[in-house]
Amino acid sequence: MVRGRFVMLAACIAVMGCGSGGGSNDQGVAFRALGTFQEEEQIAPAVDTFNADSPTGDSGRIVRLSDTPTIPSDINGDGDLDGLFIGMRNDMDFQSVNVQGIQVEIVIEGALLSNPVATDFVPLAVSLGPAKVEEGEDVHNTFYSQTIVVSADIMAFLNQNRTLLPTPPFNMTIVMTVEGVADNGDSFDSNEITYNVVVEP
Repeated sequence: MVRGRFVMLAACIAVMGCGSGGGSNDQGVAFRALGTFQEEEQIAPAVDTFNADSPTGDSGRIVRLSDTPTIPSDINGDGDLDGLFIGMRNDMDFQSVNVQGIQVEIVIEGALLSNPVATDFVPLAVSLGPAKVEEGEDVHNTFYSQTIVVSADIMAFLNQNRTLLPTPPFNMTIVMTVEGVADNGDSFDSNEITYNVVVEP
């Protein structure tokens, strides 16, 4: 009987946790992660540009553990990071959302480590305005942030534990959830977005 009460209590706590402080955001209805995007590459010394009006999707990349310091990294050697702009949008009509950061999980199927093999929280300081504004005002409810989601520490951890990872090539899935707090204090977790990385030998 005691065990049954414990299971019921755990279930209730889980349900309360899903509410995240009273905010309801099923599948990103109120606060949404739009996906991952990349900039338009320019020939050096010109700086790469990002078109927020019509962003280009970034579905993943190929890396080697030995020479990839972070994800994203400087793939083309022009001195700045390439890709992995996280899009986020506030769809609430009359409340702003202050983005706190991104919860990151690294999933590697076939690893001898339990999944996720690593987790991290990447702080962000982004404010998203409400979806509706007064006539003549600009809407600022969407933002794109280029963010290092796999840190140097996690890349070092993966390198140090290669014997516990599958033999390359293998897939590494980065699962991301954006966290934010609305004007009224409600906390919101966005829908999950994933980014696929192929790890080469």
